[in-house]
Order: sequence, then C-alpha cells, then structure tokens
Amino acid sequence: MMRYSNGRRGMLACALLCGLALVACRKTSVSAVAPRPAAPFPGPAERSARVPAPRADTAAYPFTPAEKSAVDDFLRLHSDLRLAADADRQDARYTHVRRLYGVYHPYFVRGDLNDDGVLDFVVAFVRRDRSRDTPWFSVVIFTGREGSGAAAFSAGTFIEKDVSLARGDLSIDRDAVLITPDLEDEAVRRYRWDPLRRAYVFVRDDDEEEDTPIPSRT
Repeated sequence: MMRYSNGRRGMLACALLCGLALVACRKTSVSAVAPRPAAPFPGPAERSARVPAPRADTAAYPFTPAEKSAVDDFLRLHSDLRLAADADRQDARYTHVRRLYGVYHPYFVRGDLNDDGVLDFVVAFVRRDRSRDTPWFSVVIFTGREGSGAAAFSAGTFIEKDVSLARGDLSIDRDAVLITPDLEDEAVRRYRWDPLRRAYVFVRDDDEEEDTPIPSRT
C-alpha cells in the first residue's frame, strides 16, 4: 500500500513539473513573436522637410541667379500663383513687338525704382486656379539691396492684384512702374516709390504735372 502511494505521488509531481515547463515555453514563444511598436507617423514638419521645395519655371525669363532665387522664395509663400507666361498673351502683335525691340518681355522689367543705385525688377504672376483663356495677373516689385541670392532682393511687394494684362504689358518710365492693361488703350497706371511712406504709391496724371519744373521767367 505504501509503495503504491509513493508511486502515485511521484507521477503527480512529474505531471506538475511538465505542466509548469509547458507554460514557461508558451510565454517564451509569445514574447519572441510579439510585434514591435510601430514607428510614429511623421508630423507635418518632417513631411515638408522630405518634400523638395517647388521651383519656378523661369526658362522664358532672362533672370539672373539672384532674381530667380527671389522668385522661387516668393512662390513658396504664394503657392496659388505662377509666373506669367507667353501663352497668357491674347494679343497677336506680341510677336511683332518682340521682333521690333529684340529683347522684350511683357511681364518683366528691370530698373532703379527707388533711386538707391541698385537695380530692382518687376514681374507679373497669374493665379493657378484660372484657365489660360481668362488669366488674372498680379504685379509684384522686388526691391534690390546689397547681398547675394534671395537676400539680394526684398520679399516682393504687390502693387496690383487680379488685374487684366493679357493684352498689355509692364514698363518703366524713369522711376515709375507703368501698368498698361491694353496696348490699344491709352489708359496707363503709374506707381512710384514714396520715401516718406516707404511704399510704392499710385501716381495720378496731375501728380506728374506737379513734378514738372516750372520754366524760369527771367
């Protein structure tokens, strides 16, 4: 009777040890195949850092490297705009004028507009949400300053937004920017740098007459 009892106890102990070993093996296998935590999804700043900055299509423009850099920086801040292109013209005379002057672009012009001895430039942009048939233009002045790259020009100043220039152009008369909506029309809008206001202001025709020197009466 004692021998049978001792044998039964031994069998129970052996079964218990085997059960504990099996549980330990299961825990080890589960921990070995447990999935690793997913990497955090990149935030907006990280995603934008991976995406290359957009570049303006400036092939049709005689930009200097500094001018192109300034335009690229401007378009990063105003992604709703693009550079005006020759295809935005709706005037058949454009080709004739270009042949007449040799170097002519209706939407780009350079000049010293604030009399500081540094060249500035004016360029037109078009809203991206408009078709080629009905383009709306914005005219922007980039003021030149000492520096290199994009630092050689101001960030860009709007002087007119959403205007028609499909049949017109931009030009400079002395130190004034001229916006001509239609070359067949005599209506021209002038903007001039005002050192007191530190801004480009609209110039009326009577203002132009006031600037004309009064002849001497001696």
